[in-house]
Amino acid sequence: MNEARRRQKAEEFRKKNDRLLYDLKYAYVKSGHVKNELLGFLTVFNAKRSFRVKVRRFVQYAPDNKRLYLDIYERKDRNPSVKSPVFVYIHGGGWIGGLPETREAFNTRIAEAGYFVASLYYGHSPYYPHPEPIQNIYKAFAWLKEHAEEYNIDTDAIFVGGESAGAHLTAMAGAISTNPEYNACFDLDERSRHQQFAGLVLNCGVFDLEKARTLPFRNIDLYVQSYCGGKPFEELSAEEKKEISPIHYVTPAFPPVFAVAAERDPLAVLTFDMAKVLQQNGVECELYFGTGRCAVHAFAVVQILKISRQAMFGIRAFLHRHTDHSPLPRE
Repeated sequence: MNEARRRQKAEEFRKKNDRLLYDLKYAYVKSGHVKNELLGFLTVFNAKRSFRVKVRRFVQYAPDNKRLYLDIYERKDRNPSVKSPVFVYIHGGGWIGGLPETREAFNTRIAEAGYFVASLYYGHSPYYPHPEPIQNIYKAFAWLKEHAEEYNIDTDAIFVGGESAGAHLTAMAGAISTNPEYNACFDLDERSRHQQFAGLVLNCGVFDLEKARTLPFRNIDLYVQSYCGGKPFEELSAEEKKEISPIHYVTPAFPPVFAVAAERDPLAVLTFDMAKVLQQNGVECELYFGTGRCAVHAFAVVQILKISRQAMFGIRAFLHRHTDHSPLPRE
């Protein structure tokens, strides 16, 4: 066997070994996510949810994939003759976990303020690798546009929000909507390819995946690798590394942003970096910085914490400022 063949065999063995190690670690981390989601569902995630809101769950939005669905939240006393503004929520979970049903405290508080809320399941990585999650999200935008008359909702300018990985995908949508070069990178549903957004809510997001890997956030390498379909970050091309990080595609036309960061979040610097880039481009960016022992990653999802309720107050005020006609008097 010549030297080139030996090197090829060694490289093939290394890749197989690395993939096995990734699969084993993924299974371990994924099982922890499932446990934490269940525990959160039974305790803090949905505590303090609003009971003035009705819910319709598991609405399929993609005819070609029945696993993809959204949950709808709207006030029980909503006047059906009045068109409602729309808020789309994209859950976090390291791209490998999270469900709409475990974000109901947050989403019902937005719906309580008069918004038609659609909370999306967009597919967990690595089974849905980049760019499938964002492409699935655009299928949901298309579904909302197709059903706008049925629900009497305003889809001309939708609000979008999310936490952690969901904030990453939210920022990606914001960049796609305002940067033609970035828009052209994706195979998007033509019904929603040019969807515009009234504003974005970015809760402890991951906007620069390359820099995120240098930060002391548990399992961040595995999360990024999973988002890339199990492909190690080092094996991505320079173009691929850039494309997965929406911070590189901000323009002055980027939608207004309400950003949340946390004192005890190792990823907080990514929000500060994003805010700086937005401000350099003249984009409105309001930052809520949570402090204290409870100011952990994505804390604003729960509503039993004082700082979370303060963040929600700011978020609702931000939404009302950017809604053409405020859906309800401020509370």
